[in-house]
Amino acid sequence: MTVGRIFHIGVLLLLGLGTKSFAQQKVRVSLVKYGQSEGLSSYNIRQIIKDQNGFLWIASQDGLTRFNGKSFLPYTKQSSQKHRISGPDVRKIIEDTIHKALWVLPNRDQLHIINTTNGDVIKNVSIPNYANDDWNITMANCANNLWIGSFRGLKILNTKNWQFIPPPKIKSDLVKTATNSEINCIARDNFNNVWVCYTGYGIVIYNGSSLKEITEIKLKDFGDHLGRNTIRVNDFTLVNDNEILFATDQGLRRVYFDKFYSLTIENNPVKNLNILNNSPIDAIKTIRPDKIVISGNGHLYQFNFALSSYVIYDESIGEAESKWINYAQSIYTDGDKIWLGCQQGIGMLRNSTSPFAKYYYDEKTGYKLEHMRSICVLPGEDILAGLSSGLILINHSDNSFTTLDKAHLYHHIFLDNNNLAFLSRDQGLYILKNKALKSIESIYPEFKKYKTYTINSHVIVGDSAVIMGTENDEGILIWNYKRHYVRKFDTSSSPCLASNTVNNIYRDKGGNLWVLSDKVITVINSSFTVSRSLDFVSEKKHRKLDLFFDICESGGYYWIASYGNGIIQIDNKWKIRKLIRQKDGLCNEGVYNIFNIKDSSLLITSNNGLSFYNIKKQNFKNYYIESGLQSNSFEEVTSTIYHSKIYAGGINGLTVIDPSKLVVNKRPPILYYETVEVKLNNGQNSVNTSLDIKTLPIPSNWLQTSISFIGINFDNPKRVTYKYRIKEIDTNWINNNHRELINIIGLPPNTYTIEVKTANEDGYWSYPKTLIVKVEPKWFETWLFKLGMIILGVIIVSAFYQYRIKQIKIQQRIRRDIANDLHDDLGGSLNSIKIFTHLALEKKQNASYLNEIEKLITSTAVGLRDMLWVLEDSQDDINELLDRIKKFATPIAHANQINFEHQIEQGLGSQSISKTEKRNLLLIAKEAINNCFKYAECRTITIIIKPGSNNKISLSISDDGAGFNIADKSKGYGLNNMKYRAEQINYLIHYNSSPGNGTTITVEKK
Repeated sequence: MTVGRIFHIGVLLLLGLGTKSFAQQKVRVSLVKYGQSEGLSSYNIRQIIKDQNGFLWIASQDGLTRFNGKSFLPYTKQSSQKHRISGPDVRKIIEDTIHKALWVLPNRDQLHIINTTNGDVIKNVSIPNYANDDWNITMANCANNLWIGSFRGLKILNTKNWQFIPPPKIKSDLVKTATNSEINCIARDNFNNVWVCYTGYGIVIYNGSSLKEITEIKLKDFGDHLGRNTIRVNDFTLVNDNEILFATDQGLRRVYFDKFYSLTIENNPVKNLNILNNSPIDAIKTIRPDKIVISGNGHLYQFNFALSSYVIYDESIGEAESKWINYAQSIYTDGDKIWLGCQQGIGMLRNSTSPFAKYYYDEKTGYKLEHMRSICVLPGEDILAGLSSGLILINHSDNSFTTLDKAHLYHHIFLDNNNLAFLSRDQGLYILKNKALKSIESIYPEFKKYKTYTINSHVIVGDSAVIMGTENDEGILIWNYKRHYVRKFDTSSSPCLASNTVNNIYRDKGGNLWVLSDKVITVINSSFTVSRSLDFVSEKKHRKLDLFFDICESGGYYWIASYGNGIIQIDNKWKIRKLIRQKDGLCNEGVYNIFNIKDSSLLITSNNGLSFYNIKKQNFKNYYIESGLQSNSFEEVTSTIYHSKIYAGGINGLTVIDPSKLVVNKRPPILYYETVEVKLNNGQNSVNTSLDIKTLPIPSNWLQTSISFIGINFDNPKRVTYKYRIKEIDTNWINNNHRELINIIGLPPNTYTIEVKTANEDGYWSYPKTLIVKVEPKWFETWLFKLGMIILGVIIVSAFYQYRIKQIKIQQRIRRDIANDLHDDLGGSLNSIKIFTHLALEKKQNASYLNEIEKLITSTAVGLRDMLWVLEDSQDDINELLDRIKKFATPIAHANQINFEHQIEQGLGSQSISKTEKRNLLLIAKEAINNCFKYAECRTITIIIKPGSNNKISLSISDDGAGFNIADKSKGYGLNNMKYRAEQINYLIHYNSSPGNGTTITVEKK
C-alpha cells in the first residue's frame, strides 16, 4: 500500500471519528414489502384501507386485492363471477361499516359493492359517462350520497334508491373544459360537508345534506405560484375539526375554518423545508398523536402538527433494490402501522420506532457491506465495518458509506481507552495515528515479536492493559501499553491455557478471565496465578459440548454460546444447570454472540435469526429478516454493544438493535373461519366463505369437510400458530402449528362444537372461535328408521317366540301321543305277553301260548322301531315314510299271500315332512293296511304317493277286496281313528268303497 493511500485512509478515518454532519436527521427504517413476487396481483397502488374485519384492501392499476397478511385475493375482469369487477384500474375504495359493504370505483363503467363478510360482489351500478375521456378519479361518501369526481366533473349517486341525481351548481360559472372540470380529490370534513377540488377552478365546499354550495376557494387564493391556472389536489388529511391539509402538485396547502366556514388559507405552511411548499406532494396522512406523514419531493417525511420539525424516513435497501419509501402514492394508517401504496407494490412501516436499523447498501456510492467479519462503533456513533474483503465507514448522520479499504479481511476492530482505533488483519495489528495507518510495532516496539499475530477478541483491564485473543492459535497476549510490554500465555506458560485455540475472551465480574476454545474453556483468576479448564467431560450427558464462541453473566449465572448445541447455563460452581436448545424456543442452535440485557434477559445472535430470552419467564421471542434484520445469518465475534445498543453483523450487512424497543406483542391475531367446504359423494361441493359463519349443517351424503381459518397478524404473519378441538370428542387442544386447515372425516351423526384459537409470535392466544357442526344422519341412521328396526325386531322376536311355543306344543302333543301309544299299544302287548306267559307256565300244552307270546313280542318290537323312527330328525322325508310302511306291510302281506305294491311319483321322494306328519301318516297307513288284512279278503294292496291339488302330498291306499258300504261303516272305530289322525296334521281323508269293488282310502293335505 502506498504512503498516499495510507494517508488518504487515515484522513477519512479521522473525518469519520471527529466530525458530525449537520444534514437533516434521517430515521433508518425497514419496510416490509409486498410486490408481485410475494403474490400481489399488480403494482402502482392507488389506495389502501383496512376494513372492520381486519382485512387490507388494495386498489391498484390492475384491479382490487384483499390481503390477510399471508395471501392475496384478486378482483379483476378475469376473476370468477363473485369476484369480478368491470375495470382494471381501481381509483377509490370506501367502506360502509353499517351495511358491511365496500364501494369500489374503477375508472370506467360501473361502481361495485362488495360484501365484506363473504367477499362477494353483490351489486353493480352503472356510472354515466359525459365523454369518451370521462374517467372516474375519486370518491367520497356523505349522508346517503356518493360523490364521484371524474375528468368531466361531479356525479352524485343516492345510495337509497341507487339513482344518480343532478350535481349542484356553483356560484361562479365553471368553464366547461376537461382541465377545469377535472376533480382529483373530494374531502369530507367532520361537519359532514364536502370539499370538491376542481383542478382548473379551485375548491368548492358543499353542504353534505342539502347539496348547496357553502363557499369557494379560487385558484388565485390557493397559491398558483407557477401561473398555470391549474392546481391538482392529490390528497388531503384532517388535522383536527377546524384544519385541513391538501397535498397538491404545487406543494402543501393548509386551510383553517370554523363551523361558519370562515376560511384562512396558508400557502406556505412548512416552516423549515420550503421545498414542500412548492414541489408536488403525492400523499399525506395524519397519524395520532401529533404526527403527519407526507410523501413528496422524492422522500417520506414525518412532521409535527405545526409542520415546524421533521425527520426523513431512510429505507435500508439491498443492492438490486430501489427505495419504495421515496415514491409513495398513497398512505394509510391503522394506528400502529403505516401502509404505503407505492409504484412497486405496498409497504408496511411500523408506526412505533423499530428496534432494528439495518445497513447493507448505499445507493449513492454503490458500496455494500459484503459479509461483515468485525465491527467497531466510534464516538458519535459512526461505525467501522470490517468485511471479508475491505473496510467501510458508515456515517451516522446521513447513513452514507465511505470505503476505506477493498483488499483485506478485518478480523477484529476495537478502541482503547483513548479512543485510538486498532484494526486486525491477516498481516497483523494496525493502528491509526498521525493521520496514517501504521503497523503496531512501528509505534509500540514491544509488539515486534508479535507483529504477525492476528487478533479476534479483546478485553480492556483498568487504564493501561489490553488482553487479546489470537486468531492463529497462539493463545492470548497481555499488553500493558503504559509499561510497554507484551506477555504471551499459551499451553506452555504458567498459568497455562488448556488450548492455544482462542475463539473469544471474556472478563467476568470477579475479574476472572475466560478463554473460549473449540473443546475447552480456560478460566484464569484475576491475579493471573491459577488457571482451571472446563470441558464438561465429567457431566456425562453433556460430553459433546464444544465450539464455545461467547459468554456473559446474567441473573447470577454464566451463559455460554456453544455453536451447534445452543446456550449452556452454568452456576457459580461451574456446574451445568440447563442446556437451552431449539426445542426450548431458541431460534437456532448455531449461536454466535450472547449479551446480558439489564440482568434479566439475553440477546442471542445465531446462524438463523435473533433470540430474546426472558430469564425469569424462561421464554423466547425470535426475530428474522421479515422482522427487520439485515439477514437471518450473523457471524462469529461480529457483534458488540455500545450505549445499550447491540451492533450485530453477518451476511448482507449489519443490524443495530435497541433492546429497549423489543416489546412484546400482546395483541393476538384476529381469527376467522375463512372457507368451509363440504365434499359430497355425488361429486358436488358446498362452499361457505362467510366470516360470520356460526353453524354448519353437513348433509348425510358427505365425504369430507375442510375448514380453513386465518389469524390476521400483519406484524409477523409467518409465525401465527393454531390449536383446535372438537369438544364432544376431546377436551384437550390439538396443536395445528402453522397449518390453517383441518379436515373432518367420518364423524357419526351428531351436533359437534369445533373450537379454534390462534396465537401471535409472542404466544398470546385469541379467544376460541366456535363453529357448531351438525352432521345429518343417513336414512338408515335416522331415529325413525331405528324405531322401525326396533319394532321389527320386537315383531320378529315375538313371532319366533310364538313359533317356538307352537313347536314346543307340537312336540308336547307328539310326546303325549307317543306316551298314549306306548300305554295303549305296548302296554297292552306287554300285558298280553304277561298273561300268555303265565298260562304257558300253568298249562302243560303251552305251544300255542308261546306262539302268541312270539307274535306279541314281534309286534311290540315293530311298534318301538316305528316310534324311534318318528323321533329321528334325519329321516323326515317321503322316501323314509314309504320305506317304513313297506317294512310293516311286506312281511304280513307275504304271510297272507297278498301282493303288496307301492309307488312314489317322481320328484316327491326327497320332500321333507314334519314329525307329526310322518307319525300320523304312518299310523293311518298301518290302520288301513291292517283293515285290508282283517276284512278285505283281497289279493293286492297298492300304496301310491303323488302330488295332490296345488302340488301337495296325496297318500292313497287301495285294495281289490270285498269292499263295504260306506254308510254302514262310517261310524267304525278304525275309520274314525284315521279321520282323527288326518285332522291332527291338517289333512283330509276320503273313502271310496262299495261291496265287491274293493276300498280306496286317500289322505291329502288341505
